[in-house]
Amino acid sequence: MVVRNRCSETGNEEYLVKAAVFAQRYEGPLGADAAWHGYRPKSAPVRYLIVPAEQGAFTFTAPWGTPMQARPGDAIVRDPTDASDTYRVAAASFACTYEILDKPRAAP
Repeated sequence: MVVRNRCSETGNEEYLVKAAVFAQRYEGPLGADAAWHGYRPKSAPVRYLIVPAEQGAFTFTAPWGTPMQARPGDAIVRDPTDASDTYRVAAASFACTYEILDKPRAAP
């Protein structure tokens, strides 16, 4: 499946999701926009952290085996039940496509 984020700040980026994974993670269709159909994520909440400016950019291996670069302001997102499912979401994409359910806790 080709998934397109509704985020003009990122150019409505597109990425591929295997059909079986798509069926597990999304519900719908909810409606159509030209050739695109709207779907709602149905996954459990994820954990995230925002890369701080003092951290600087760094590279790690994404779950699909390719290098992924994280930059300050990006989010590192993880399935709380599967630590190997950890990936980067660009700052603008995170702001457009993720809903914060719990406010971040202040550092001790």
